[in-house]
Amino acid sequence: MVRHFVLNHALEALSREHDVLFVFPDNHKRVRSDLSSLPVQRFRTVGISVERVALYRSLYRSSVLKNMRGTPNQRSMFKFFKDSVGWKRFWLDWLWSWPLTYHLYHAVIVTRLGENKALRDLLRDECPDVVVHPTVLEGLFVSDLVQWGKACKKPTVFVMNSWDNPSMKAMTVGYPDRLVVWGEQTRQHAIRYMGVPSEKIVCLGAAQFDLYRKPPRIAPVEYRRRLGVPNHCKILLYAGSSKGLNEVRHLAALEQAIAEEKIRNCVVLYKPHPWRAFPQDEADFFALNWKHVKFDPAMEACYRRSRQGDKMHVELADYDDTHVTLSAVDAVISPLSTILLEAAMHGKPVVAYLPDEDMASNTFLSKMANMIHFKEFFERVECIKCERSEDLIGDCEQLLRLSEDQSIGTRLQSQCAYFVEPSAQPYIDRLNGLIGSLLSASPSQSVARKT
Repeated sequence: MVRHFVLNHALEALSREHDVLFVFPDNHKRVRSDLSSLPVQRFRTVGISVERVALYRSLYRSSVLKNMRGTPNQRSMFKFFKDSVGWKRFWLDWLWSWPLTYHLYHAVIVTRLGENKALRDLLRDECPDVVVHPTVLEGLFVSDLVQWGKACKKPTVFVMNSWDNPSMKAMTVGYPDRLVVWGEQTRQHAIRYMGVPSEKIVCLGAAQFDLYRKPPRIAPVEYRRRLGVPNHCKILLYAGSSKGLNEVRHLAALEQAIAEEKIRNCVVLYKPHPWRAFPQDEADFFALNWKHVKFDPAMEACYRRSRQGDKMHVELADYDDTHVTLSAVDAVISPLSTILLEAAMHGKPVVAYLPDEDMASNTFLSKMANMIHFKEFFERVECIKCERSEDLIGDCEQLLRLSEDQSIGTRLQSQCAYFVEPSAQPYIDRLNGLIGSLLSASPSQSVARKT
């Protein structure tokens, strides 16, 4: 949330026109940033009850399972939850998700949850005219803010954070006055999988991708020069996943193919995922001698730090750097990541690399590949699916040929409009306009609006 909405300045326009208070959980594991260093004028923190969160999550899981019954996402989501929480916990949640048992369970848990007193006291002190909540649609404040908005007759605006949110989440006590989604796909998902009334949904695009509308801060010609790649040579970007794959093995196969001239006139650029967990048997990229594979300079420090521990390393990658890279390369291959969508938005042809051995050994990867948001991407976007390691070289050759198609960029960008609604107007202005319309319709007569 900090990266996509604070550091990305997505809420900047609100702060220019309104008295904005930022609220964060107090001493919670989800808060990784030093709050005092953030570019916000004013913030407060709210204490979190661990027991209350655990109780809420039990109701949340049953709500998701209830919503998924009879939908195309049911099988994938049931397996996802079973693997995530264990079969005993899953079957209990599954039992309470039945229509005959859910309403009783819901009433009992909501009664036990009661009111979030710390949040209530803060809202009473600040008396906001509108609440804006960037969220993954499952979190510490979701239900409490919906209930507060209804009770106080103040508008609430929830802004989705990630691509899969509307197809994998649930709301347990109703809906905000407006749910801001990326585009038509997530609008349909919010209606079908979460039951959100269509009149409450607004498509504004994705806050974190808004800078992709602007020219990159480093021109592609200059970026290639810094990498040492001649203009006549194509750059194939290998964008890594967070799912703990042996990506150096994949890179080595591409290195050999280029050396043997099975792939011609090409350099591979490796961009690891900023939230990367590497398998213990994976060689260190910088310990090997590469002739045809280069490393994305913006990710080198992050990668080196990730090799120093035995847990997943998490950093807030800069979308400016991603924009520079995607603007300069000719094509993109990735095991499974949102960067497939980002690359297609840049008009770059893509390969989803999902070989059998990786899918068999990485259950999370196989579940995500079958989730509805990715399945619809594969159906609607010209994305090559490489599902066998022996097809990697041939599919990359096909990808590079496709990059020479003069119309591919326009086609891909048009296809991506279904997932992220394009607009000539900046995201911050569109969001500010939405907030302004809600405030003007609000019965509150405050002169200085608070958000």
